[in-house]
Amino acid sequence: MKIEKFKTLLLVLLVGLSIYQTGELWLQPFAEVSESEEELVIDDIYLWDKIKPEKVSIINNENITTYKEEYCDEVWMEFIDIFEELLNEEVEVSEIDSVDLSGIEISLPNSIPVELFVKGLDIKNTEFIDSIKTIKNFYIPNDKYTVIVENKEGKYVKLTTNIEINKDDINVISEKIIANTDFVDNGEINGNEINLFIPVDEKIMNPVIVKSEINIEDEEYITDIAKTYYGDNYDYVRKSVENNNSVNYVLKNEKVLRINSDGLLEFYNTAENTIGENDVYRSFLLALKFTEDFLGYPENAYLAKVENIQVDGNYGFRFSFDYKILNRPIIFSQVRDERALEIEVVGEEVVLYKRFIRIIDLSDPTLMEEKNAMNPVDILRENIELLALIQIEEGKADLEDEAIIQNRILSSIEEIYLGYYDPSRKLNEQLIRSVWVMKTEKERYIFNAITGNLIEIQNID
Repeated sequence: MKIEKFKTLLLVLLVGLSIYQTGELWLQPFAEVSESEEELVIDDIYLWDKIKPEKVSIINNENITTYKEEYCDEVWMEFIDIFEELLNEEVEVSEIDSVDLSGIEISLPNSIPVELFVKGLDIKNTEFIDSIKTIKNFYIPNDKYTVIVENKEGKYVKLTTNIEINKDDINVISEKIIANTDFVDNGEINGNEINLFIPVDEKIMNPVIVKSEINIEDEEYITDIAKTYYGDNYDYVRKSVENNNSVNYVLKNEKVLRINSDGLLEFYNTAENTIGENDVYRSFLLALKFTEDFLGYPENAYLAKVENIQVDGNYGFRFSFDYKILNRPIIFSQVRDERALEIEVVGEEVVLYKRFIRIIDLSDPTLMEEKNAMNPVDILRENIELLALIQIEEGKADLEDEAIIQNRILSSIEEIYLGYYDPSRKLNEQLIRSVWVMKTEKERYIFNAITGNLIEIQNID
């Protein structure tokens, strides 16, 4: 009898083990399919409206630079096709000392890891990765066989193929930029020449009224944002409202979502899986997918900076984004030191997310009108004495002749372009000013483009 019971028990155990192992075999393919589908969703994200240039320069007898988004985007879309075509051919890679060419220069806001281009374009020829780790500028010579890449350290790598590359379309766009932009060169102040081709007769909207995309006063909308972020865990979230109407949501002291009264959204995630592959390309895709799923990717935003970070001993990446409005770059007040979008990824998780996006307030469109911007040379002429005095007062200049200091400032200016300056202090009905930005290696001088008054001097990291 005991033997029969033992046989029955053994049979039950064997059947149970068989079912368990069969279940693993059945479930494993579905798990793999699910993971594969997730990879497909991430890899389907289009990158080249998110990685794009800050400016484009046409180099000939002149050096004409435009920051206008429409021109930058047109050139960029054509160039991405050229770059992909080039790298999918047999390419000769060679380092060169400098660039002296006629053609087109495409400038990214900061150096971008080369892996984003190689993996984003699915390039098999990766020989040049070892020669250049990052890309700051692309140079497109007039010949049909070459593209030159410059990295963060100012190192140039020439990529040459034996196959003729069609650059006709991108050259047509560059001719359109020249034909539709008026420039004046060699403006002179106090006998000191400004050796730049400066845009003149530029039209710009003024004033421009904006509001934050997130309205803290819309309680239903704010609640929906929190529910989207926390999902099924929303019922376990603690909510608190501060005196200034900023709202905080906290889950187990691990996931914190804060929506500030001015529309700045922040969240911090100290839980979840921060162990994973430390790969900049996959981290970038994870950041973009999170952004797409959570409020959507901001219109006209672009990748401005990539940094390595370390959080609690784990390595990851910080991706910072800027954006343009009405075809011009937004310049935040340095008092606030804000970025339009900032995302930190460690392992497989987004651990920090900040978002501060402005949209045009169309409640009274008659307030905005198109005006002619002042000539930037005239603005400099009226303000150069003030700039010199500021340097003396701040101890940035020795007790030299004031004229020497003025000339040094003028000769240090590398770029002059139009933008919109956002003091970013108000939730809505915020007036952003049309400004001329005059950039040196270490500073940005920001002037009101209509009145010519100095607004702010910003330090450049």
